[in-house]
Amino acid sequence: MKSRVFNNKIGSPYSFGYPRLTQEENKLLLASIFEQLLIFDSITVTTSRVNFPLAFLISQIGINNVERLVESGYIKFMIWSPVLVHGTGRQREDGTIDESVIYGQPPIAAGSLSKEDLDPEKNIDIGLSPFNLHKDRKKIFKKKALKNYLIPNGMDFSSDSAKIVIDAYKANNLAELGLPFEKEPDQLDLKDRELMLQLSHKVLETAVLSEYNFKSYENYEHMKICQKNLENIGKAYNVANNTSEILKLENLPNLKALYLQENMDFDSVFKLRHLSNAKYYRKWINNIGESSNAQEVTKEYLNEIKGNNKFFESSEGKFVRNLGMFGIGTALGAAIAGPAGAAAGFGLGLLDTYVLDNLLKGKNPSMFIEDLRTEKEKTTGNNGYK
Repeated sequence: MKSRVFNNKIGSPYSFGYPRLTQEENKLLLASIFEQLLIFDSITVTTSRVNFPLAFLISQIGINNVERLVESGYIKFMIWSPVLVHGTGRQREDGTIDESVIYGQPPIAAGSLSKEDLDPEKNIDIGLSPFNLHKDRKKIFKKKALKNYLIPNGMDFSSDSAKIVIDAYKANNLAELGLPFEKEPDQLDLKDRELMLQLSHKVLETAVLSEYNFKSYENYEHMKICQKNLENIGKAYNVANNTSEILKLENLPNLKALYLQENMDFDSVFKLRHLSNAKYYRKWINNIGESSNAQEVTKEYLNEIKGNNKFFESSEGKFVRNLGMFGIGTALGAAIAGPAGAAAGFGLGLLDTYVLDNLLKGKNPSMFIEDLRTEKEKTTGNNGYK
């Protein structure tokens, strides 16, 4: 199963304007994307109707790199169609707000973006609008990007989320989250309605994660509202944290630090993620790292390196073990020492040696770590240790 992560951090999907980010905030966002591209198969980025994420990516890494990411399916876009709001009161003639009118009204109202705002082609046009691009260049990009757009049913998701949160509130399940059931939902004051709106957004995101089988990059364990839904959602933050622990074990910075502090070129993500070792690592860490803590992942990682990963119980392992039964254990030992030993022991050709060498060694997560170390050394010009 592909590991697909949900990213709603490049601007708020609930905002209808561009955020003002500092240079440091831009770098941190890029570092997060750099990390996610290396440890997950794809990223689904949420966009609002102003499509800040597309404009941000183009401004930071260029339209050619964004096109490569989109065309390869590494980055997809989801127009965040659901809309949730709450009443804030009525403005008086003197400019003050009369909050009394909110009482008796539902605390949360559900809606969706308009049909026009949900048009992917228009959404792409808006994201490209800040740039002086030739119409033919825009046309080529749009054709590729349109294949990687998702649009959830906004009204269904938002309606369900509002209902779930209100029901959870009435059952007093939100007490630990700062919203105990002390009055009827339509009697909540403005402050409590704002808190309920925040919780509604979390529930809404959880519903979308469940629907599309995405992994979440947020720590949702504090959410008591949707525990059964959350049991089936991968915790991407755990995968990222465990990757950082492994890099620490190997005396390497974490993936974000490799980008931020070691000045690794963003373009290297294309080279690194295509390596067979990287593909193996993504599969391994997403299988092991979702539900394991750092200590457990470190143990599994060391077991992989040491070969304590039940290799000899696999079909390849049984084949190698059976070779030993035919009296060629010494040659097999030489083969383990490397391709030269294998060739000498069995009289094999280059192709045969390559196949046996892969059978014996297999792949393990440390190979990807060494690829990272090599790339880092090219950037820093040192031996990778500080």
